[in-house]
Amino acid sequence: MSFSILIFTFSILSVEIFIWLFIFIVSVVALLQGAALFSAAAARFFSKDVAAGFAAIAIGAALPELALALAAVLTGRPELVLPVLLGSSIANILLVAGASAIAAKNLPINRECTDADAPLLVAAAAIFCFCAIDGIIVFGEGLLMLAAFSACAVFLISHGRVRKFTPRDVVTPSIFGSTPGIVEMVGARFSRGFNRRAKDFPAAVFLGLGGVLLLAIAANFTIESLAGTADLLPVSASILAVSALAIFAAMPELWGSFAVIAKKRYELALGNVFSGVAVNLLLVAGIAAMFSPLPVDGAVLDISLPFLAAAAALLTVSGFSRRINSGQGWLYVLLYALFLSKLFAIF
Repeated sequence: MSFSILIFTFSILSVEIFIWLFIFIVSVVALLQGAALFSAAAARFFSKDVAAGFAAIAIGAALPELALALAAVLTGRPELVLPVLLGSSIANILLVAGASAIAAKNLPINRECTDADAPLLVAAAAIFCFCAIDGIIVFGEGLLMLAAFSACAVFLISHGRVRKFTPRDVVTPSIFGSTPGIVEMVGARFSRGFNRRAKDFPAAVFLGLGGVLLLAIAANFTIESLAGTADLLPVSASILAVSALAIFAAMPELWGSFAVIAKKRYELALGNVFSGVAVNLLLVAGIAAMFSPLPVDGAVLDISLPFLAAAAALLTVSGFSRRINSGQGWLYVLLYALFLSKLFAIF
């Protein structure tokens, strides 16, 4: 009798886990689609105004993370914000850059990346680590992050003299004369969303509002399904956020990188890696900290911060040689596998 009850209980739990996982996957897909719709609408205005264009590009590169961070804070789960940002940043560097280098066999890094983006990445990682090292990011530290991002933005805008389209243009307005380029580049993570540009103002507004609505709903369901799944599994929601959610969110960027590598447009492959990580660590974290203190689970922090620092340093060092070969790419991927194994205490 007890055995039958055990089997019945296990079956119920299995069905619940499947339902929560299904909601989670659908929510993540909807989240990315909502970001694509909003960004496609924003692309309509990229060439109109420098300041507005800069804001659209910076926020557009981090829309999923920003939506998730705000949803986590507003639904009373601020402890998930930092795991989301840590997981996304580590996956971007180790998984996306590593797999891209393996696919390209010898992935070049533009000089603009090493001159401007690499210092920005290191500075962002350092500020984030110093602010989060005590296990919480508070309002004052959030202001510091926003001030640091603003200072970097002002510097890059004032020195945005390079007209060649490069990955640097994700966080600088130097390509406003080449809107299709930025559309393709920032939109790599959103698949084809950026290619559906609105043809007139009403259509752009409608598309943007639809994207915002879908983002809000999908982000809320993603956070709730993540927490619901964690309640049924022997892992915390923070660990799922820093691992599973980050991997799902990185898939469009990974496929986008493979697509541009297949076209031998290597200069676009690392576009969202350098600048996207900086935007996540400074802008998104800073905005979220304006609404609530951002605590993080000690175990997740103890593992994630060293890997983030190591990943940022590794990518910067790779930039000195202006390329990442396939051997280095495998090192990146193996480091990401080690990161996951430490998270789940495999060894």
